[in-house]
Order: sequence, then C-alpha cells, then structure tokens
Amino acid sequence: MSNSRVSRISAAEIEPYRARGGQLRMVLHPGSVGSRSGYMGTVVLQPGEYVVEHFHPYSEEFLFVVNGDLVLEAEGEDWALGAGDGIYVPIGKRHRLRNVGTTESLAVYHTGPLAPDPSLAHVDTEVLGETQTESTDAAAGTARILFMVTVAEEKREGFLAAYEKVRFNVAATPGHIRDQICQSPDNPDKWLIVSEWDSMAEFFAWEQSTEHKELVRPMQACYSDPEFRSFNVVAETKATRS
Repeated sequence: MSNSRVSRISAAEIEPYRARGGQLRMVLHPGSVGSRSGYMGTVVLQPGEYVVEHFHPYSEEFLFVVNGDLVLEAEGEDWALGAGDGIYVPIGKRHRLRNVGTTESLAVYHTGPLAPDPSLAHVDTEVLGETQTESTDAAAGTARILFMVTVAEEKREGFLAAYEKVRFNVAATPGHIRDQICQSPDNPDKWLIVSEWDSMAEFFAWEQSTEHKELVRPMQACYSDPEFRSFNVVAETKATRS
C-alpha cells in the first residue's frame, strides 16, 4: 500500500553513496516515503568526476541539471548539458554522466517505474576506477548474511509487505550490495533472506541503527524461529560461457 501522506525529506541529511562516482543521494523512494511509481535523488559531481556507466532494465530516467557543465554519454553519443537542461534516457540505454566543467555540478534524477526488485533497478557496466584486468577474487572480503525464519501462511502477506519496505530502504544504504528473499520449495513456511555487503562492519552499522530497528519491527511480528548466520567471502568463482 502506498503512503497517503505528503512527505518531505532533506537531501542534506542523507549520507551520500560514492561507490559509483560523485555523491549520489536517493531522496524519495519506497523505503523513505512509500512511493510506488519510482524514486528521485540528487547527484553532485566535482570537476572531472563521473557516475559509472550503467543502464536501467525496467525504468526510464529523467535528469535535470541545476548547475554545472555536464556531458551525458549514452550509447556512444555525447549530450552536453548545462543549468536548466533536462534529458530523458529510455529503458535499457547504457549511459554515463560526467562533470566537464570547472565547478561543482548538481543534478536531480527521477527513475520509474520501479524494478520488481531493488537489485534489478540498475546494472553497472563498469566499476569506478577499475582497470581492464579484473581480479578473479574481486568478491573476497565482502560479507554474506543469512537470516532464516518461519512464517505461517496467514502471516505471509504481512511479512512480504513489511520486507518490501525494508528491501527498498536497505538498497540505498552505504555498503549494501544486494538482497534476496527465498522460500523453501519443500516447506513454504520456511524463508531465507540473503544479503551481501562490502564489509561486515557496514552491515552491523546498519543492523544496529535505530532506523533499522524501526523498519524491521513489522516483520518481526510475522515470523518465528529466527536464525542468523554471517560469513566473510574468501573467494568467488564466476561462470564462463562461450
């Protein structure tokens, strides 16, 4: 159910996400205001900074430049942007945003409709600062969190609705990589939530926060028999396909 209240969020109070370049802040989204059609945020870039190339498999992107001189690279074509310019990026189009000016730039973006899962909202096609040579153990040192619970059939709808809000919120949390929710094929009352983080410290910083405790309270009313496991990734093997 969408939020029926008018909600105001200050971008200045949001910790910026920097792993994709610049300072990205997801301001209005399902986890913060209960939106259903999309999410809105800001991107601040210093001279020479850029947001890594990516695309949105399910969403269109609308970008409006507040100040600064930017170039949007989209599918091999460069679009020069200045204050007051807006640009539309269709679903599935690879794009990268660069600050080509001499001053800080600020742009506002809106993306919609929502992807069916936050982990599918965008797909990065490069990694910030990455060279052409990739490490075979790039995942080493990341953290995997397993959380197993029992959810009775009559509480399943409430559990999934509560998790929906949690997963959209955590998707904007620094250090979070991905989240999955799984149901046992043998026992539909058994559920597993798997999350991946840049480090164990970043997971526990979120898990112990007041915000997290408030978010998960509706979920806690729906499950029993919780089991928690945490692991540090040592190595990862990726599939090779011809």
